[in-house]
Amino acid sequence: KVAPDFFSFMEATSKLLDSDPSLFAVSAFNDNGHLVKDPTRLLRSDFFPGLGWMMTRNLWKTEFESKWPDGFWDDWIREPDQRKKRQVVRPEVSRTYHFGRKGGA
Repeated sequence: KVAPDFFSFMEATSKLLDSDPSLFAVSAFNDNGHLVKDPTRLLRSDFFPGLGWMMTRNLWKTEFESKWPDGFWDDWIREPDQRKKRQVVRPEVSRTYHFGRKGGA
């Protein structure tokens, strides 16, 4: 499930990815998003939360496409060799919700 403002959130934050090389992704998910209240606040994180995310096409083409794993990509992308000290922007209030009963990978 995604929030009504999911796509506008992604569009607005895409500008951050385009302009800041210290970022490698924007995620619409916050593990603690159900405990907070400010829908306008953005946070930087060293942890990749997944669940509704994007990276630039250039980053995908130059670094990730040729070596993308067949499984457990979410664990793989969190590895230091993939992150390269870059961070993720995520919202304080989550824009996605995991509604499965079991894990996602």
